[in-house]
Formats: sequence, C-alpha cells, structure tokens
Amino acid sequence: MGCNTSKDNFQPAVDEAKEDSVKNGDISKAAEDASDKEKDTEDGKEKEAAATKIQAVFRGHCARKSLRQPSKTAEPSEEPETEETEELSTKEQLQEEFPLDDQELFNAATKIQATFRDHMSRKEQAASAAAKSAMNMVGSAAAKIEEKMQDAVHELEGIDLADPDLHKAATKIQASFRGHKVRQEVSMHCTADESKK
Repeated sequence: MGCNTSKDNFQPAVDEAKEDSVKNGDISKAAEDASDKEKDTEDGKEKEAAATKIQAVFRGHCARKSLRQPSKTAEPSEEPETEETEELSTKEQLQEEFPLDDQELFNAATKIQATFRDHMSRKEQAASAAAKSAMNMVGSAAAKIEEKMQDAVHELEGIDLADPDLHKAATKIQASFRGHKVRQEVSMHCTADESKK
C-alpha cells in the first residue's frame, strides 16, 4: 500500500549529502540537519513512551478484570447484578485504575489525542483537496463540451439545407457506408464457411 520509502532506502544518500556539506564548509547546514534529526528522534521516543505507558495500564486493567470475574463453572450469585450496578462498579474500577492525578498518564493520553487529531485533520484536508480537484476537472470538461456544442451549432447555422449538392453528398456518404457494412457481412460469412470446412 502506498510507496515504499522507508528510512533504510534513502538513509545512505542523506548521510552522503551531510558528509559533502561538511567537506564543502557548510557546517551550519549539517548542524541544523543533526538538530532536526535529534528533535524527530526525541518526538518519536515521547510518542513511543506514551503508547507503552497506556498499553501497560490497559493490560493491567484487563488482567485485574479477568481475575475479578467469577469462572463460568462457579455457582451463579444469588442476586443478579443489574446494569446500573455493573455500570457503577465499572466506573469505580476505572477511577481506581486510572487516577485523575496521574500526570504521566494524562500527558500520554494528551499526546495520543493530539497526534490523532493531527492525522484526521491531514486526512480531511487531503479529501477536500481531492474533491476540489475533481470538481475543477468536471467543470473544465463541462466547459469544453459546452464550447464544442456551441461551435457545432454555429457551423450548422451556416449550412443551406435546400442546396442540391448537399443532398447528393449525403446520398453518396450513405451509399458508401451501406457498401462498407455489406462487405463486412460478406467477409464474416466467408470466414464462418471456411471454419466449418
């Protein structure tokens, strides 16, 4: 899916370009490139750490939940839990597992939300750009068709339909086309007869 531009594919060329710029005395450009690379690496590490933290918390939540649930072979409880009771207990459990004052978890969730919103924004912009492009293409095609229709109408307005030469020309064209169709049919019958033999 998509193009195959991984970091491994173009990293040697980037490294070579950096070496050339350092050799040519363009040290400030090489330093800028290095600081940009460090910034991207730090941002990636932050995202990875945030995702790891959330995954760990969620796995712990699932494990604790599975330990609390009675096995299916156990005796059914005397009082069946209602939806309201289950909802309250689940809400309380979530509040226990994900405390509101856990700043690291809050920062991780904020980072993930911001990344997702950014992704959705870019996706919507690409879709709207594609839609605008399609509308422009349709509009230009419609304008070209309209222009050709107008040209054809203007061309037909100049023709005198009472002209006898016009009738002779039309008759000649029709006769030529009929002859063409008959020759096609004859050649098809000849090839069909030869294939039967």
